[in-house]
Amino acid sequence: MAQHISRISLLLADRGRRAWLLGFLSVVPLLVWWIGWYPGFVSSDTFDQLAQAEAFSFNNLHPAIHSLYLWLLGTVTGNVAFVTLFQVLAMAGLLALIGARLHRLGVPAALAVGTIWLVSVLPAVGQTTIAFWKDVPFTLALLWGFAELMGMAGDPSGFLRSGGGRYRLGAALGLVWVLRHNGFLTVALLVLVLVVAVPDRRRLLTTVVAPLIAVVGLVQVVVYAAIPLNPVTVEPSEVFISDVAASLRWEPDNFSAAELALLEDIAPLDVWTTAYDCTDSTPLAFNASFDIEGLRAHAAEFQSLALQTIVRDPDTVLGHRWCAANYLFVPDQPDNAYFHRPPFEIPSNDLGLVRDPVSWKAYEFTRSVFVWAEPDGRLWLTWRPALAVWAALGTYAALAARRKLRRLLIPGALWLAQLANVAATSPAQEFRFAFGVYVMALTSLPLLWFVFRPSDLAPASGRPKSR
Repeated sequence: MAQHISRISLLLADRGRRAWLLGFLSVVPLLVWWIGWYPGFVSSDTFDQLAQAEAFSFNNLHPAIHSLYLWLLGTVTGNVAFVTLFQVLAMAGLLALIGARLHRLGVPAALAVGTIWLVSVLPAVGQTTIAFWKDVPFTLALLWGFAELMGMAGDPSGFLRSGGGRYRLGAALGLVWVLRHNGFLTVALLVLVLVVAVPDRRRLLTTVVAPLIAVVGLVQVVVYAAIPLNPVTVEPSEVFISDVAASLRWEPDNFSAAELALLEDIAPLDVWTTAYDCTDSTPLAFNASFDIEGLRAHAAEFQSLALQTIVRDPDTVLGHRWCAANYLFVPDQPDNAYFHRPPFEIPSNDLGLVRDPVSWKAYEFTRSVFVWAEPDGRLWLTWRPALAVWAALGTYAALAARRKLRRLLIPGALWLAQLANVAATSPAQEFRFAFGVYVMALTSLPLLWFVFRPSDLAPASGRPKSR
């Protein structure tokens, strides 16, 4: 017993470990959601992927690695709830790691850990963490990379010279790349920033970029070759459907007869214009008259048309993109738009997946939170990420204004890269696309401490000052 007490005392003596252990208490509210909404929040896409996992036959419309993840944690174990339980534990662990890294930088423990606890009790975080969506493990990979970049901010030069953080950063970025089809955009933007900002490019390439490439190669070459995989994937042309529709609706004279004929081969022209909605691509792309296979058959021609549309009608395209992404920057919920969140009900299905709360008390409590958070007039506070985005932008702007604090911009580079990615590619106003942006924004806010107390910032290769 004395030996166990001694080991615990030694563990708690390390400030970072103590902050991590306290931060891991964030698992409690996340577990309350899990036992109340067991096995988790489900959409129609989930059933398609779970069916692939059950048959052990995959396609790449959703990243096949995520369907394989569902197979490993759900099908192999015999209980799909292990998927969402893993996500709860991983989310708590990564939030705690970010809290520990903040404390090592010099943020007071109460502020660092308190922020982590606050994030974990937010309805948007609890609900989304237990959803069977690729966006959740993708967000976990982002948070892992964000935590490692917090470590890099502590000592940018030393980070690349020694320690496992540099390799873990590369692995995390590799997962960001493979867990969403547009994840490579975030990674490419971040690596570009690091190449410009980090003097020791050789070490950057050998210690961060090399493991990144190794993870991507392992998944997309080795793993995908080893499983039954239909290589069909999302056609890049589909990203531009709404851009073309917007231009056709507002500037129809820009289109030649040949271009109109191409569009009409895919869907009647009135469908292109009347089903277009800048806040949601679903009414158009999934319209019964929209021939998605026809678009894929004319992929090259449509891509050329989309690029020409962007060049000749940039104001309409930018207006569309602003409308689609304004949930990132505008707190108020528009009256004419729906903001997508995890669906309340589990749809009827052939997989036997039903809601079966472990604790009805937990369900009733969290259901009351769910209902409280839902009204459109309250979404600015409970779901829309705009307030968190502006607060984080203000935080990083304040850090950038002080030369001594600029190394703290390193984790902000990942956040800004993902924000730019989401803003440029959002097909609809959905929280899941911005999940990582939201959590990274909130966990960036304690860095504002150093604007008021710059002397508290731990020196490079140093440790937090005692209080």
